[in-house]
Amino acid sequence: MKSGLLRINGLVTRLHNGARIVDDVSFDIAPGKTFALLGESGCGKSMTALSLMRLLPAGIAIEQGEISLNSKDILALPEREMREVRGGQIAMIFQEPGLSLNPVMTVGEQIAEVLALHQGIKNSAAEARAIGLLQQVGIPDAPQRLHEYPFQLSGGMKQRVMIAMALAGEPKLLIADEPTTALDVTIQAQVLQLLRDTQDKSGMAMLLITHDLGVVAQMAHHVAVMYAGQIIEQAPREKLFAQPLHPYTQKLFAALPDMHLKGQKLAAIPGNVPALGEAAQGCRFAPRCDQAWALCHEQAPEWTVKSDGQGVRCHLYNGRTETRGLRTEGMEQEVQNGATPHSVPSPQHSVLGSNYSVLQVKDLRVYFPIRKGILQRTVGHVKAVDGVALQIGAGRTLALVGESGCGKTTVGKALLQLLKPTAGSVNFSGAEMTGLNPQQLRILRGGMQMVFQDPYASLNPKMRVAEILQEGMDALSIGLNSTERQQRIDVLLDQVGLAQNAKWRYPHEFSGGQRQRIAIARALAVNPKLLICDEPTSALDVSVQAQILNLIKDLQNNLGLSYLFITHNLAVVEYIAHEVCVMYLGRIVERGLVEEVMRNAQHPYTRALLSAVPRIDGDRGEVIQLAGEMPSPAKPPQGCHFHPRCSQAMDICRAAYPEASNVNSTHVVHCHLHSGNK
Repeated sequence: MKSGLLRINGLVTRLHNGARIVDDVSFDIAPGKTFALLGESGCGKSMTALSLMRLLPAGIAIEQGEISLNSKDILALPEREMREVRGGQIAMIFQEPGLSLNPVMTVGEQIAEVLALHQGIKNSAAEARAIGLLQQVGIPDAPQRLHEYPFQLSGGMKQRVMIAMALAGEPKLLIADEPTTALDVTIQAQVLQLLRDTQDKSGMAMLLITHDLGVVAQMAHHVAVMYAGQIIEQAPREKLFAQPLHPYTQKLFAALPDMHLKGQKLAAIPGNVPALGEAAQGCRFAPRCDQAWALCHEQAPEWTVKSDGQGVRCHLYNGRTETRGLRTEGMEQEVQNGATPHSVPSPQHSVLGSNYSVLQVKDLRVYFPIRKGILQRTVGHVKAVDGVALQIGAGRTLALVGESGCGKTTVGKALLQLLKPTAGSVNFSGAEMTGLNPQQLRILRGGMQMVFQDPYASLNPKMRVAEILQEGMDALSIGLNSTERQQRIDVLLDQVGLAQNAKWRYPHEFSGGQRQRIAIARALAVNPKLLICDEPTSALDVSVQAQILNLIKDLQNNLGLSYLFITHNLAVVEYIAHEVCVMYLGRIVERGLVEEVMRNAQHPYTRALLSAVPRIDGDRGEVIQLAGEMPSPAKPPQGCHFHPRCSQAMDICRAAYPEASNVNSTHVVHCHLHSGNK
């Protein structure tokens, strides 16, 4: 790629103890183009971006290399001039806007600070410009939002404010570090479209850091794949997605969940990215590569540029044609299949027509009182869950999907009685759970366990793994004595794919995927029939996600477990679930078999969710843009809750909530478009 706006050549960033975090990284970004850095957590993507901004933490420094912006040497600038570059010529959007925005300053004050520093705009002119920026990024009621604090905004709103602040300095290069990782699919689509529109209007370049292949397919013009601090493959997006060369890149594609792989295991990458300073001799990916041979472990591969301009760092392409030919045949077959050839049996009966249900929920309601005044009188209710009904059969997986704030997690906690339901019935294995006293609940809870989104936050950092796993067994008197429980712990660790000696370690000594395995083992320790999995893979890289999804499927087939799988990742739903319920503002608006709902969605909200999912084939299609954001459950709209955001809303939608309409015997939708009231 020709030299452009930004040029990086031979960049090396290392710890003071000698470990290289960024190792000989080189790439160019042209004006108006998006360059994506793709790879797992710990590969050095964010550290590369911080090196460009010269914002490295203490103890880390740039050792060598060149960074030039419009032919200006960034590394040679004094700090005073570098402060003008940051925000003025290079701006950065961080992964977590809630931690990046100042909680004690209003939105307007934070934008005005950027305008004053880089544009010299102050006072009323700054306020007018800030309002214009908020309107530009699609924030409604911009004059009012200008005076609000970050805690008063949703996650999508905070990310838009971060983008407005970044655009305030009119940068030539925007660095977006995982800008949509924590967002719902609908908000993600809006943010990505906003970035594309801004780029088209201003001609700014963009460095996109992500591990989401769908986002890369939508946004990038050129892609570099990073592993253990090095770029191991680089190519235009079309070439990389059509024919990935490096085994690591191929494995990333093969690890993506998809409905077509429903009966197969995902091609998960064994092991983890090596820690800093622990990169193996030779090829850094060799310990995890099933195509590696002796040379890979002995000698580091050189950078090889193919005839079509695609670059790769791999011995398979260094001229040893006899070796390359021997191995690529199997690799191409694996990429073509997208999974390992091992088939996983799947139960054939449908929960919606099953004679035996592990869990039956009817008219579940969870209301939280709104209290005001000195006497704290109840003046209203937050209707977090408002009349939910569902059932899950033995050995089946029901997915519960929807945007953040729709009540999914509240449903999970109410089923376990961690939140007391306001009304409704929760029948588990033939026993009614609502209204039971704590002693009775303790017995039933052994059969129903929860796996949380963040395993690090849900595991006690002061307890060893053995203590974490034994805690539940002690509480429910599982096992005759400590020796028997230790033997069960060893079996549990085997089941979740961890070494038995791992039980003497603490949670902080494990990777994110390993901690999630420990959380699953803790749930299994009390012999449950049903696991409630609350976003168990949302914080994981695609390769680690594949490992956890394979584990969840194996446990279901081996132990007959049932799952309530709470998520907003529709690709995961297609792969792992048998049925799906779509939730909006406390109510289920559509339910049915996964194939029915995903291929023939009937509710406008479900269609909007599906249209917003990024596709790796790069076909954006028509994204259904939802107006505004989800209303507050404290003041749900009259009639159909979705009608303020629905382009197909009719008068009846504003007057009455739609009754259930049967598309067929297993597919149900709550929508006036299908009730005959058109």
